[in-house]
Amino acid sequence: MDKYDRMLLAALLENGRATYAQLARQVNLSAPAVAERVAKLEACGVISGYTAKVDLEKIGLPIQCVMELRLASHGNQQAYEALEKIPELTECHRVTGDPCVIMQAAVTSMGELEALINRVSQLGFTKTSIILSSAVARRVPLGHLDSNGKKG
Repeated sequence: MDKYDRMLLAALLENGRATYAQLARQVNLSAPAVAERVAKLEACGVISGYTAKVDLEKIGLPIQCVMELRLASHGNQQAYEALEKIPELTECHRVTGDPCVIMQAAVTSMGELEALINRVSQLGFTKTSIILSSAVARRVPLGHLDSNGKKG
């Protein structure tokens, strides 16, 4: 990965529907060169797909939170399977440290949040924090690579 690949990734993260011509103007390459680079990034698995950014508040889910869960025993596959079935959970990560799992969720009301907390609490000890705002949206940390794509 060189600086052009990193610039392309950043541009695609901002707008995954950008045309090759638009991307070419942003990174100062020709459209065919951009198409070739994007195809290579897809072929080697760097780009694994394209998704839409959804404003959860605008679809009726104004309350978003981060939940921590400490399981009685790490690696409890039944607990992970139970979490997978909870539709309010938008992300779920097995992590190191005190909580075993960190999740994000979105709900319609405080009553729904309380029900979600009660449901997750059946699996272990929980801690919930409501998200007020996000200083950094989801992104790929590309700034740590030098112009040749190597760690700096």
